[in-house]
Amino acid sequence: MLASHLKVNPKEAIVGWFSTGFGVTGGSALIHEFYSREVTNPVHLTVDTGFRNAEASIKAFVSLSLSLGDQQLAAQFQEIPLDLRMVEAERVGFDILKTTVVDKLPNDLEGMEASMERLLSLIDDVYKYVDDVVEGRVAPDNNIGRFISDTVASIPKLSPPDFDKLVNDGLQDQLLLLYLSSITRTQLSLAEKLNTAAQIL
Repeated sequence: MLASHLKVNPKEAIVGWFSTGFGVTGGSALIHEFYSREVTNPVHLTVDTGFRNAEASIKAFVSLSLSLGDQQLAAQFQEIPLDLRMVEAERVGFDILKTTVVDKLPNDLEGMEASMERLLSLIDDVYKYVDDVVEGRVAPDNNIGRFISDTVASIPKLSPPDFDKLVNDGLQDQLLLLYLSSITRTQLSLAEKLNTAAQIL
C-alpha cells in the first residue's frame, strides 16, 4: 500500500502513526516500536474522538528510551508541541463534531452560513486589532502585519456587481439542487405508494 501511495505522492514520507482515544495506552509502545523500524523517531498522534467536554484532545508524542547502562528498560512517551491547522471546510465539520448532540447535519446553505458568520467574526477581530495599533493601544507586530497584508493580497479583486453575481449564482445553484432533490423524493414516494396499491389490487 505504501509503495502504491508513493507512486502517486512521491514527496510524502512516513512521519509516524495515529490512534483514537484519550492519550497513550498500554499497547502504544509495541506499535511505536514497529514504526521505529520504518522511520527514525516516529511521532505518535492521539485523537480523542469522544470529544470530552466538547473539546477534541489531539496530542503528539515521541518515545524516549529509558535505559540502565547498555540495557534498555522501557520506553517513555513525551508530549511535544502540536500546531493544528485546517482548511475552512474541515473546520466546519470539526466544529459540528464537537457538538455531541445534533438534530441533523447541516446542509450546504447552513454550512455556508456558518462559514460566513465565522469569517465576519474574524474580520471584526482584524479590524479591532488594526484600530488598536493605529490608536497606539497595542504594540505593532510585524509578523501579524505581514500576515494580514498577504491575506488581503490573496483576495480576488472583484467589483461589487461581479461579487454579487458570483454569490447569487452560487445560491441559485444550491436552491436548484434542493428543489431537484425534493422532486426526486416526492416521485419516489409516489412510485412506492402506487406499487403498494398495485400489489394490493
